[in-house]
Amino acid sequence: MKQPRNKKTSWLRPRVLSISRIHFIFVFSYTAQIVLFNASNTLTPYAVMQRWIVAGLLLSINVFVWYIAKNRVTHTVTYKKLVFLMILADIAMASFNVYVQRGMASKAVALYAIPIVVSAILASRSALIATSTLCIIAYSTTAISYFVLNFNEGYKAELYGEIATYSVLFIILALLLWTVVRHNHSE
Repeated sequence: MKQPRNKKTSWLRPRVLSISRIHFIFVFSYTAQIVLFNASNTLTPYAVMQRWIVAGLLLSINVFVWYIAKNRVTHTVTYKKLVFLMILADIAMASFNVYVQRGMASKAVALYAIPIVVSAILASRSALIATSTLCIIAYSTTAISYFVLNFNEGYKAELYGEIATYSVLFIILALLLWTVVRHNHSE
């Protein structure tokens, strides 16, 4: 006979399950884009392979997070670690896409919003600021790396202007999310 559990599961469990389910949709849409670009011969076979590897890694991390959260772990610390794992995976995915889509000219900068929004489920201003700071570091490093290796694709002033603009936007997004989270958390 199954024994009842005395311990309550963490308040983060439903949130972690939600973000993992949403990430399944994200990975599915990303792989659909790969298939579409591959079918239209927009990408080289090497680029297709790289993107499949990145999609597979993100899916693997997401399955791991989903599986651990599904098992009703009782420790809030475990859920926080899972959220940070998803945040790091999302930042890596965004950085990869920014790099392969021509650095500062990339539209994939919008992908950095995903880890910032994910960090909002922790209901912590420091988590939001830390995540946006990691996004700034990752974007700056990625854009500068691409620029150095492909120096004929832009101007330094443009590069640093883009980095400054997106850095401020990442911080603004984090502060706006904190305003919403703080307001909902106080009610």
